[in-house]
Amino acid sequence: MCMIKHDQIRLDFKLAPVTEEPVFLHEKVTPSNHGLAGPFVRNRQGELVGFDSNQIHISQDEGKTWQAWPLFGSEDFSIDDSRSMICLESGVIVLSFVNTGRRYFNWHRKTNKPTKNSWLYHWITRSLDGGRTWEEPIRIQAGYAAATTSIIQLEGGEVVVSAQNLDYENGRHYALSFSSEDDGKTWQASNRLDIGGQGHHGGCYEGTLIELKDERLWYCIRTNRDWFWHAYSNDKGLSWTSVEPGLPASSSPGMLTRLASGRLMLSYNQLYKENETTAVRRAGLCSEVAASWQREELSVRFSDDDGDSWSNPVVIASCQGAWLAYPMVFEVTPGEIWLTTMQSELKIRFLERDLVG
Repeated sequence: MCMIKHDQIRLDFKLAPVTEEPVFLHEKVTPSNHGLAGPFVRNRQGELVGFDSNQIHISQDEGKTWQAWPLFGSEDFSIDDSRSMICLESGVIVLSFVNTGRRYFNWHRKTNKPTKNSWLYHWITRSLDGGRTWEEPIRIQAGYAAATTSIIQLEGGEVVVSAQNLDYENGRHYALSFSSEDDGKTWQASNRLDIGGQGHHGGCYEGTLIELKDERLWYCIRTNRDWFWHAYSNDKGLSWTSVEPGLPASSSPGMLTRLASGRLMLSYNQLYKENETTAVRRAGLCSEVAASWQREELSVRFSDDDGDSWSNPVVIASCQGAWLAYPMVFEVTPGEIWLTTMQSELKIRFLERDLVG
């Protein structure tokens, strides 16, 4: 197990891979005591709604205590790793997830392609009462749709969710999105975003979405090419164009967040650890190119001009041998940020003003 070390406070975290090394936090970052993995939203009643262990949790005291509510009434559904949640302007809460309760994955070593019977579906469920009860999930994508890390509502009210799937013939992932104009009742798929490659972690996938001030959508997507790849949409996520290399990053997903201040914040794993110029790289069945999987340091950076320029990265947590990756971000009050990670189950908080530089 890895331990978090900050001002003599030590908390256990489950890490992958397992390590006995301590987690070090930036001096302006503190452990969170809410206890949940996330994601989080604030419902129309003003309560905090969080997710953990296949249950919805609701807090009426800003996360000090939580009451658990069942999410599914069937063993056919389970949420393990990838999920995203939003409370819409209408008060409807939308949860996007992949159903790990029913899945199968097999990668053929000889062909370096998935077998045809590999499957994992993408689902949506909604709550109309602030998170206490949930509608029967609807499937919006079949295939092997292994991640849905980002969901946003646009100024016009449309909802857009990140998605991915497997190209079975070519043996790689591609990215896409789904859009809804009726608060998540029905969904329309976008075009595919495909940059080539091969491997069970090849291609482009695990993207994060944000609406820019000029009304374009920006899709910032994980790849093995030492960069996030950037795609843009001029039609509210129905189609994506201009897929091109963008910010340098390891082969790990980022999270874009529009803060109450108007700034953008990017939470991610840098290509290399701070003050280093190399990283251990992985290739083979996972990728046809040797990719950096630097996840021992988790960083944030900020932009005041919608991503045209960025502040220098700030390492907020580090742990030798750990995977501090797959961040989920919630601004609990203006300028106060909760950040959790799917890998390692890191739970921290910090103030925007302390890190923006």
